[in-house]
Amino acid sequence: FQAEDGIRDSVASRGLGDVYKRQLFTRLVAILAALWCSAALRAQMTSTVGVLAQTEQSYDGYTLLPVSALTTTYLINNCGESVHQWESAYKAGLMAYLMPNGDLIRAGKIGNTVFLAGGTGGILERFNWDGELEWSMQLSSDTACQHHDFAVMPNGHILALLWRSYPSERWVSEGRDPAKTSQQVWGTWIVEIDPDAPQSEAIVWSWEAIDHLVQSFDPNRPSFGSPDQHPGKLDVNYQAFGDDPDWLHVNSVAYHPELDQIMLSSRDFSELWVLDHSIPAELTSSDAGDLLYRWGNPASYDRGNLDDQAWFNQHDARWLDDGRIMVFSNGNDRPTGMLSSVEIINPPLTEEGTYTLDDENSWGPLGTDWRYPATLDESFFSQNTSGAQQLPNGNILITEGASGDVREVSLDQDILWRYVNPMGTFGAAVQGNIPVLNGVFRAERYAAAYPGLAGRHLTGNGVLEIDPFPQPCALNPEPSCPPDLNMNYLVDVGDLLSLLSGFGCTTGCGGQDLDGDGAVAVPDLLALLSVLGSPCPY
Repeated sequence: FQAEDGIRDSVASRGLGDVYKRQLFTRLVAILAALWCSAALRAQMTSTVGVLAQTEQSYDGYTLLPVSALTTTYLINNCGESVHQWESAYKAGLMAYLMPNGDLIRAGKIGNTVFLAGGTGGILERFNWDGELEWSMQLSSDTACQHHDFAVMPNGHILALLWRSYPSERWVSEGRDPAKTSQQVWGTWIVEIDPDAPQSEAIVWSWEAIDHLVQSFDPNRPSFGSPDQHPGKLDVNYQAFGDDPDWLHVNSVAYHPELDQIMLSSRDFSELWVLDHSIPAELTSSDAGDLLYRWGNPASYDRGNLDDQAWFNQHDARWLDDGRIMVFSNGNDRPTGMLSSVEIINPPLTEEGTYTLDDENSWGPLGTDWRYPATLDESFFSQNTSGAQQLPNGNILITEGASGDVREVSLDQDILWRYVNPMGTFGAAVQGNIPVLNGVFRAERYAAAYPGLAGRHLTGNGVLEIDPFPQPCALNPEPSCPPDLNMNYLVDVGDLLSLLSGFGCTTGCGGQDLDGDGAVAVPDLLALLSVLGSPCPY
């Protein structure tokens, strides 16, 4: 009102005509009203995409986003700015990983018309940092198709997760109830691929679920037996339905190099399985290839009931550095409601690499060590995809996959960073709008000092969302090693030149004094030269 009075007085003092004065006054008031409304809307607007929360306690690094609906894989910093991206001819199928040399290995959806369940892929591709395709292998036919996930082993081999289809007659011959058998049923097939071998010889090891069955339906079949007496085998009639070919629906694969074991997550069985990879390829179909361990749902092998079930349609079973196991339990069939959780268990692992089990009880443990959220909350739910990664500082990066919501939480359950993927089927979302089909199968964060990133040009190229109201954001770099004077997590020529510029310093030498003796001299130079060209440990 004070502004209106001021305008009225100003107009009157100029001696303008009454009509013109009224028009000018009206226009000026309208402009002021528009500016006031704009400011009010800005103050009231709630961000819907991009970085929604960030703190200094968040682990600094770069997050890989394999967006399910896109052919592009993004690498973003903690301010949500794109620092790099890779382009493929295929949409995600579904996971992608960054290699220690900066290459990206990515699964693509090739368009298989037989395997139409969620997670279908069909091709693996390896791109270098510059986006050039270096290697690919198609894993798609009328009888088999790669899906969901894969794992890269230390020797560079790839463990790929495939469906393998067999006609109903094969499953019935294994003791499956014909009433629970569709015309084709897909089992789980794990193949180990040597990318350096000719593709006709690339599969060097494999394991199939159909070789490890038990059933109590048909006593005339060789697989007949009581599931509770054969806990290392899969009950071929458990979670079997006549109208569903996708039996088991395994959705993740992980590898533990010290144990030489493989871990799978079966959504339909609501449990994880551990396999012995040390079994020679020619023996994986024998009893020696039975499950070493399983957990999550003891009803699947008749040593429990619904009250004993701990996980519900989970994804992303992975080992933590301390030997424990973490999963994202989606919660679709949870009796208390559609509630997701991230949970950590401590498996009963022996020094020999086996898992303790008696003749009557289910595999331990009896409960979980940690769960997020501690109190289940209906606001935290993803009906599919999803996963969780423990970061080097102990925080947990959680992907609520269906909504593209990625959050970093402390072990005390505080949200330290949160990001909603703005990229979906119809492109980038406008800030303030709800993104459409923006799912992310599973985000992974890599330390700034990760060998594949150390020394790279990682300047932010702007946020991915269409953002008319950008929010201030600051990065909080993790400490680097002493010889990395230019803080790019790589000891390079820039660090050498920096040290030489201060060579001979005897007081106040700062970071150039690598050995802490108060001077920059030959010992500091030798210390730097000894690691020149190396990424800093992370």
